[in-house]
Formats: sequence, C-alpha cells, structure tokens
Amino acid sequence: MKSLLFIALLSFFPSFAQAETDLLALQALPVVLKEKTSVADEYIRLGDLFSGLDENTDKKVVAPAPALGKEAILTAEWLKKLAKTHKVAWEPVNEKVSITVRRAAEEVGKDEVVQILMKELKAQGLPDNAELTFQKGDFPILVPVKSVRRLEPVQSDYNPARRQFEAKFNLFLNAEKKQELSFAGKVRVFVQLPVAARDLKAGQIITADDILTKRVAQETNIRASDQIKSEDLIGKEVKRSLRSGQTIQSNDVRTQVMVAKGKIVTLNFAKGGIMLSAQGKALENGGLGDTVRVMNSQSKTVVQGTVTGPETVSIHTTGKKP
Repeated sequence: MKSLLFIALLSFFPSFAQAETDLLALQALPVVLKEKTSVADEYIRLGDLFSGLDENTDKKVVAPAPALGKEAILTAEWLKKLAKTHKVAWEPVNEKVSITVRRAAEEVGKDEVVQILMKELKAQGLPDNAELTFQKGDFPILVPVKSVRRLEPVQSDYNPARRQFEAKFNLFLNAEKKQELSFAGKVRVFVQLPVAARDLKAGQIITADDILTKRVAQETNIRASDQIKSEDLIGKEVKRSLRSGQTIQSNDVRTQVMVAKGKIVTLNFAKGGIMLSAQGKALENGGLGDTVRVMNSQSKTVVQGTVTGPETVSIHTTGKKP
C-alpha cells in the first residue's frame, strides 16, 4: 500500500520526484578522502577530511586544528580508526594514504607594527627621518582569518644616546586580549647627502647636473659641520678632484675664486659719497663675499677688503685711504 502511495506522489509531484532521485544519487556517491584541506577555526571536522558525507556527519568535530599557520599530516592508520569510530564508509587503499591539514591564518605585517611604534617613539624625540630595525620581536604575528584585531601599545622606550628602542604591545582579537608582544631593536637616522654625478676636476664650477643625492645613515664618518645641501653647491668651485659617486662635503668646495693670489686687483674705497680707486696685489684667493688681504701697489700698505666682483675688492672703512 505504501509503495502505491509513493508511486502516486511521484506522478502528481514531479519536483518531489526529482528531489528524491537526487537524494538517492547523493547517498550512492562514495566517500572520498581529500588530498589536502584548510580549516579556519580551532577544530577539524569530518567534512574537512572527506567528501560525500551527509550533512550531520559532515559537521562532526574529530580533532583540534594545528596551530595558526601550521600543518598536520594525518596518516592512513589514524584515518582508518577515525572512519570506523564515526561509521564512515571509507578505508585507505594502502598505508601511504594521508591528508595534510593546514590551519589558515593572516599575518600582521611588520609595517603595521612600525607604524604604531613610530608614533609612540616620535613623542619621545625620535627623528622623522629615522628607521627601526628589529633585533628581537614576536614575529610572525599570526591571527585567525577574518578576525577583528587590534594592537595596543603598553610600553615604549627610546634611547637616543644608544639609538635603541624597546616596546610591548597587547594583541586583541575580537575585543579579547590574546597575547602580549615584545619588540626591541636599533634606530637608524638617515640624511640626504649630495654626491658627484660624474668625475669633477679641481677648479670646476658645480652645476645642478653635476649633483645627485644619496640617502646615508648618520652613523657614517661625515660630521654635521661637513654636511652641505645640494642647492648650496651650485656655483661653488671644486677645491680638489672628486670621483663619481663620492659624497661632496663642505670642505670639498669653495666660493668661486674672483680674486686670485698674486694677481693685480682694483681697490675701491668709499668716503663722503666719493668712490676712490687704486690698484693692489691680492695676497690670497677669495670668492664673492670673502674677506681677503691686499697690498696697495703704491703705499705697500696691507689692508683687508671684501671681494665684490671679479678682480675687485672693496676696502673696509678704517678712516684712511688705501
């Protein structure tokens, strides 16, 4: 009687008939072990290992998952016992059968840590042009996929004399504190220094095309007093030959010589609104704006003046004529 009723239902409800057919076909599918699998939470379920299971069996928890980002290999013997325990219609074809289970994870990058740490250390005097190099740190920092994470600074210390830092963070996952992280390392401060773009000869006047900039750590032997900006080099004269790529320091250049030692120059002396001129002999080299000693050709008096142009020196006011 029940069989006749079932046949009648199939004839009046074709969609019901198709669903029943699909179910029977699904139940007929063999249970197959997956080659590898990835789990997102803390547990391994039967459905992570086998395909072809019904919905209830699929969700059964069978083992803890590996640590975040780690893998575990489940052997044929272990899988055989598991299938028998949960009445799964599966057996390994040989003892070499296995499955690799990986715990999925996301990594908190160093850049994220540095961004927070730089903000903390700058409040303690860390220069803007500094970089942090980690010597100790709880890396890699792995968190579950799709979790809401937050790094909260607990302590940070910057030692400018030793150029070192230390810090501790709390890691929160979904608003729950999960881990305390520790970091330590060195601080490197960088500056942009001018270098020769090509070989430069002594006496050459520097142009913008002669200069490149290079990022250099301040730990180098270049003193702050020897550093010079690229824009301040334009128009300067090279004192000694420089190789291509060589750092240009302030003592490598001088203002372009407009008064040469031993050469005859024009001496200008202003008094009472009247400009007087005479000839003299330069006793030292000088560029525009430099103070040089000059000997008056007539009186043989040595005076000091300021270079105001090519072969021209304006004598400092002393109340006497040059």
